[in-house]
Amino acid sequence: METYNTFKIEDNVLTHTRMLDAPRELVWEVWTNPEHIKEWWGPNGFSLTTKSMIVETGEAWDFIMHGMGRDWDNKIEYVKVERPALLSYKHSGAENEDYNFTVSVFFEEVGGKTLLTMQSVFKSNEIIEELNRKVNAIEGGKQTLNRLENYLQLMTGIN
Repeated sequence: METYNTFKIEDNVLTHTRMLDAPRELVWEVWTNPEHIKEWWGPNGFSLTTKSMIVETGEAWDFIMHGMGRDWDNKIEYVKVERPALLSYKHSGAENEDYNFTVSVFFEEVGGKTLLTMQSVFKSNEIIEELNRKVNAIEGGKQTLNRLENYLQLMTGIN
């Protein structure tokens, strides 16, 4: 499979783009179902416990990420849900409110595959740099999408 994998930082926006060798409906399902998302969400070595997850506009996903020797409380509040094309949400839970950010995830069908574009908007570029220094946030985001891609390969049998 030819991979389309880009990452860029522009001011206070991180953009990850991936071409996933799986149908859009499946990618949506593994992103919005707690039984699937626990298998891949988070950087390498992390695990996940979902307290509650309702993927609808105005609802939320409360979860705990376990890694780096501690538990990380997280909350995602869905601002806009358009199945199977868009998830837009506010991500919170950090000790410092400045670390909260918004995300838009676009799922585009391209010939039986899915072009995934994930844009994370932070309060400033300085916040991105600080998070990257403290918890290796940029690499963690890349690892999370690598885990998604690997999980989809397991599900579809495509290597």
